[in-house]
Amino acid sequence: MMKDKKDLKSKTKSEHYLLVSAGIVGAITAAIFFIMLSRGVVNAVVTSKISSQYQDKELEVLKTNLDYPTLNFIGRVIKVSDGHVITPSNIKKYQQLEDYIQARKNRAKDVAALYDGKNNYQDDVTSQKINDLDAALLKEKNQDVYQKQRNKLDTIQIWFEQTEDADKYLDKTWQEFNNDNSSLSFKKISMVNTYFKLIKNKTIENRWNEAVNKMDQYFSKHQGESSRVEAVKQELEALRSAPLTEKYTPANVDIVSSLNFSSGASDSLTQAGITGKTALYYNTSTNKLALMTKVNGKYVAEDGYINVTSSQVGSGKYTIKKLISNGNSDAIITDNTNSNYGQYVTNASDSDLEDLGITNPDNTTADFNSATPVFWLKNNSDLNKSIYFTNSSTLGFIYAGSSSYNEGMQISSSDLSNLMSQISTGITFYVN
Repeated sequence: MMKDKKDLKSKTKSEHYLLVSAGIVGAITAAIFFIMLSRGVVNAVVTSKISSQYQDKELEVLKTNLDYPTLNFIGRVIKVSDGHVITPSNIKKYQQLEDYIQARKNRAKDVAALYDGKNNYQDDVTSQKINDLDAALLKEKNQDVYQKQRNKLDTIQIWFEQTEDADKYLDKTWQEFNNDNSSLSFKKISMVNTYFKLIKNKTIENRWNEAVNKMDQYFSKHQGESSRVEAVKQELEALRSAPLTEKYTPANVDIVSSLNFSSGASDSLTQAGITGKTALYYNTSTNKLALMTKVNGKYVAEDGYINVTSSQVGSGKYTIKKLISNGNSDAIITDNTNSNYGQYVTNASDSDLEDLGITNPDNTTADFNSATPVFWLKNNSDLNKSIYFTNSSTLGFIYAGSSSYNEGMQISSSDLSNLMSQISTGITFYVN
């Protein structure tokens, strides 16, 4: 039986409403799906971009050069979306990354704050501040960034130490000059001007400017007896005062010998292409060691020379890397296949060394030539106070001790203390 038109029309409307409703639901579902899909894509990209800022994600080593524009964009998205687009997990990863970056920036800022222009350091620089910042820089796990900042800090340390040495020398010489003007010898006035040029702090430089000018003016007008005559007078006085029952011992300071030594050393250093203001020089034929300072184009022995007890250091150029005053907790990388060969690690731990690519670092070897891949200074008490030097293939020590080692140089304890108070890291050590 055919349904009447009214029933058909009613059914048609119902079906129409159902179809429209279904269409709306489908559109909403599709929109939700699209939004969720888009959110998933965005977070996948964010995860990838955050991870790409790490050189080694597992060890949390940041890249040297970071993608700041992308990171700034992610930060803005997090801020404006109020957590509705970026997942909590990605927000946490981003914040951790930002903390690492800010810590890196803070360390760089702290190093830069030590500088007063390009050629001086600030008045508030202290040895403690340098040491504290040195320890803070170790938190930088990227070796390229660490080394760049460490080099800048090393420069400050060298400036600070040489300025302190200059301050002490000038103070001593100035007091001696005020007590007795004739005490100002050619060697002393040369050292006064050399030390004055080594000062890397404006305040200290200004403090000594007038005094140095006065000594220069006095010496230019009152050049006294020559160094040779003064040396002979000292020898005669020592002979005159010596008891007849005792063997005569020459005066401790032999100016003539020092000048002769300086002349030969200066020629050797120049021929070796060394141009720095100061250099540590050792002559294997005479078995003498001296800190040389460049004065008017020539190197002179700063304070005479040191008699070396024993030396097994090969000829060549080295760099003074560390003045070790208490190295019991420190270590040196001795694996010459490692890119960090020769690096000195203060307060070393297994984890610190692992970050530098060293595995199985433990050993009890006292001979630094045999210790591999690391030499622990705690294994050799002779070297807990020493001067550490190295080049691209060799590492060695100047120390006071009873044992001899290849690439080791033995001097007396008093000479070691005196030498450590005069030299600084970074200078050349030349063995002729």
